[in-house]
Amino acid sequence: MPATQWLSVVHVVLKYLLQLRLVLIAAELLGLLAVALIFEIEVTWLMALGVLGTMTLYSAWSWRRWRGIQDVPAAEFVRQTVADLVALTVLLYDTGGPVNPFISLFILPIVFAAATLPLRATTAIALLAAGCYTLLMFFYRPVVTHSHLLHGHDLHLWGMWYGFLVSAACVAMFVARIARSLRQRDFALAAAREQMLEAERAIALGTLAAGTAHELGTPLASIAILAADLELDLATHPAQRAAVATLRTQVARCKDILTGMTADAGGLPAQRGGPVTVDKFLTDLLQDWQQARSAITVEIQMEAAAAPVLIVADRTLRQALLNILNNAADACQQRVAVKSRWDSNELQLEIIDDGPGVLEGLREKLGREVVSSKGEQGLGLGLYLAHSVLRRLGGTVVFGPPGTVGTVVEIRLPLSSLLA
Repeated sequence: MPATQWLSVVHVVLKYLLQLRLVLIAAELLGLLAVALIFEIEVTWLMALGVLGTMTLYSAWSWRRWRGIQDVPAAEFVRQTVADLVALTVLLYDTGGPVNPFISLFILPIVFAAATLPLRATTAIALLAAGCYTLLMFFYRPVVTHSHLLHGHDLHLWGMWYGFLVSAACVAMFVARIARSLRQRDFALAAAREQMLEAERAIALGTLAAGTAHELGTPLASIAILAADLELDLATHPAQRAAVATLRTQVARCKDILTGMTADAGGLPAQRGGPVTVDKFLTDLLQDWQQARSAITVEIQMEAAAAPVLIVADRTLRQALLNILNNAADACQQRVAVKSRWDSNELQLEIIDDGPGVLEGLREKLGREVVSSKGEQGLGLGLYLAHSVLRRLGGTVVFGPPGTVGTVVEIRLPLSSLLA
């Protein structure tokens, strides 16, 4: 696993390790109190409380130091694990060594290291734990008891039972939490990879669009010249002259679009427009769209849940919304309804047409792949690029469930990325 991923794993599990250490400290303190008060086993309280108190303070200091840091080095987890092994070794040395049932806790640091660290570090932790266990086989203070409640064998069995409960609880808590955290991290990485792939496709389409815009300049200029000549030649034919005038208008519009795209390419949002309130932006956008789509009936509802905020909207956002509106206009039979609502944090748009709707198999692909519901009349680029632009700004585009007639498109756009 790459080093950067190990850093991410350590950050995820370090807080769980510190929490479980406090659980172990409480369990060890409870066990010492039980053997001292119930079974009258001699305990060196000064050493035991010193070790447990030191580890508690070390845990609190570590939590405060690493709580807000994302890239926790793997060496820090190694240091934490070594501290646990040393503290456990000192406690076991003073309470019977290998006879103490809590010696089974040596397995916990190895389990935690195996779930978190690379193989080399895990091997080092395992060797250190084995070395501490081996030393305790030769150097320890025997247990001294003054109780006749239980024989030594029975006391050892009950101690093993208690040690198993503590170990099982810690492993279950740790593994469950780390598995959940790693699943969340994997989901986040998958989403990031998907966004990266979409960005690469958008860049490729942008490069293709720039080259196409450059190539279209020459034929559009030729069409404009020929249309002007035809308009002069058809001076005595009003109907044909009007058609040619419309042709010239559309050619001029195409040239304006290409000129605007060329001028805006590579610019920052703040360089592509001045500050404007969100209601003014929507009003201008819908007015321009209505003028271009005068043949259909448009119903507009605008609702404000807060005072209009000042935003800087670049041309890509305007074009993305126009693409979605134009798709609704192309799909509708007579009417398109546009409902907008905003507050200080978010802009919401709902676009509803009365067309035939979108096929269920195509619905999942719209905006995520270059597909079209218009057959040969559409390329499928408009909605895909609109979806990419809105996602780049933190927004979402959702196609509502299929109804009896028409398509519902819900757009949510946080205004934090557009604030002036």
